[in-house]
Amino acid sequence: MNRPYTICHILSALDGKITGEFMGTESTRSVSEEYARIRSEYHADAWLYGTVTTKEFTGGRKPALNLEAEVPEGDFVAENRAELYYVSVDTQGEIGWESGTFRKAGRPDAHVIEVLTEQTPAAYRAYLRKQGVSYILAGSDMLDSKLAAEKLYRLFGIGTLLICGGGTINWTFLQQGAVDELSLLLAPAADGDPETVTVFERSALLPPASPAEFRLKNIERLQNDGVRLIYVVKK
Repeated sequence: MNRPYTICHILSALDGKITGEFMGTESTRSVSEEYARIRSEYHADAWLYGTVTTKEFTGGRKPALNLEAEVPEGDFVAENRAELYYVSVDTQGEIGWESGTFRKAGRPDAHVIEVLTEQTPAAYRAYLRKQGVSYILAGSDMLDSKLAAEKLYRLFGIGTLLICGGGTINWTFLQQGAVDELSLLLAPAADGDPETVTVFERSALLPPASPAEFRLKNIERLQNDGVRLIYVVKK
């Protein structure tokens, strides 16, 4: 296989939500600890997040762009020997970085790789180079998940990739055939909010697709009534 073995590792409420008020419950916090433990135990080479989630992590920081900057064609590899990579899908070029290293309390440092498309502005690519952030181009005007995965494997040696949300990026990689396994942790809570994001959500930019099917690999009971379901994606 010329791409990483890719696992979608997600914490969800019983109503399928991955954000919302249920996250503040005691039972969900307990399962969240299990989620973080399992994420570390995978010993993955990279963790991948969508734009919305990364914006939350970076505090909504905006990039400072030089609109007259010129940039070479193609991908940019600032670091290819990191112990861990933080992969951010950001096709519009919206996220501001202080450096090429992602730092968050309770997590190991990780080198940042941005996943862009050919349509991502040149000024943003120049900004990433200046900040020491690696990037790859995957798709002309829409994200090509398979191409992104292949480049992560070829350029950075990423053999195992964890997709950690949100719902749109989860579905995009799944719909495009770039997910192998689902690790779904269920917290014994729900809030019924119709506005919050679910485990899988199709972007309005993507065409409708057939439903995805899974084969159950394992069921694991967690502390404080949480459950972990492990599925293999049916090809």
